[in-house]
Amino acid sequence: MSFNKVLIISDNAYLCNEFKKIIENLSNKNYSFDFAISPFSKPKDFDNQVDIYDLKKSEDIKEIISRFDLIFSIHCKQIFPIELVENVKCINIHPGYNPINRGWYPQVFSIIHDLPIGATIHEIDNKLDHGPIIAREFVEKYDYDTSESLYNRILAKEVDLLNKYLPQILENTYSVVMPENEGNIYLKKDFNDLLKIDLDKNYSAGELIDKLRALTHGSYSNAYFLDRKTGEKIFVGINLKKDE
Repeated sequence: MSFNKVLIISDNAYLCNEFKKIIENLSNKNYSFDFAISPFSKPKDFDNQVDIYDLKKSEDIKEIISRFDLIFSIHCKQIFPIELVENVKCINIHPGYNPINRGWYPQVFSIIHDLPIGATIHEIDNKLDHGPIIAREFVEKYDYDTSESLYNRILAKEVDLLNKYLPQILENTYSVVMPENEGNIYLKKDFNDLLKIDLDKNYSAGELIDKLRALTHGSYSNAYFLDRKTGEKIFVGINLKKDE
């Protein structure tokens, strides 16, 4: 039995737009798609009008259950509650290769811990980035990558996987494999613990460069050290350029 009423919850405008391009090219048009964001995002950042669902509110959860039979979480900043997962098929598009890269900012920890990285489409269960895997592929990681450049390569892989597997998911004809083990899971706290550079700590050159490139992501202020006189945070990043 196929899914017909589909909700996409996302806090990533780029991926929402890419998803819209994919569904425009579907040969089967007998699907209804609605887009929503979390309270963490601003509607003006998205091209079209979107709903706002707060997954901590029971009334929002009940509305979703009553209206949809399939939900995609595409870089949604909310945890899906068990009530929702048990009543509607929920699929997550994750910017990491499960189970190696579960949790927050997978590309950051891939650089810090020299782990493989990729993208995964999986069913959502009651654990974070944990459910049965529909599709996953690795992406290349280079010594000149920052968080941003690696993340952009992962986004492209996520779009590629959606192109390949969305028809199967909508028709409910896909197959799954179970994660081989519990893998690695990193939380927002683990990311926050990385941010401070201790000026009195002995880092190897490799450790410091890896830390800086893992925390360099466009205009975001991530890595910092404390000014020795004032105690103020001084933010720092790194610029890497491969020899042509």
